[in-house]
Amino acid sequence: MSDFVSNVKTINYPQQAVYDYLSDLSHLEALKQRLADPAVMERIQQEADARNMGDLSQRLDNLTFDRDSLSIGGTPVGNLSLRIIEREEPKTIKLEGEGTPIPLTLWIQLLPVDMVTCKMRLTLRAELNFFIKQMVSKPLQEGVENIANMLAGLPYGEL
Repeated sequence: MSDFVSNVKTINYPQQAVYDYLSDLSHLEALKQRLADPAVMERIQQEADARNMGDLSQRLDNLTFDRDSLSIGGTPVGNLSLRIIEREEPKTIKLEGEGTPIPLTLWIQLLPVDMVTCKMRLTLRAELNFFIKQMVSKPLQEGVENIANMLAGLPYGEL
């Protein structure tokens, strides 16, 4: 097993508010709708182009959410999902990959700093053999860090 851990992020919202939002993945539908704004999408697509990530609007169209899972359809390896398999209010949300090419688990850990601020860390655990690990370690670490940055930057009080 290989672990990829984000840096600790400070979020300027209470731990419970962040947990309540992230423990129900259907809330991410509102974020998807905000990204549908042409000006926002253009700015994000420019950054994606700089990283050779392809057409993000098509990827967003293939994203679906419900309370316990987020799914991406139409990928080269088929439909992929992350499903919440454990909630420990208000500090941990554990997700597991379904249909992923490798077994993986993702933890979102939240700790209070004070009444209005919390800290967050993501951990991705993947079952990688030695050769695959050499090829995907850097992109997985960058991906975990990017997801942590995106989650830390959400306006939890406005969504």
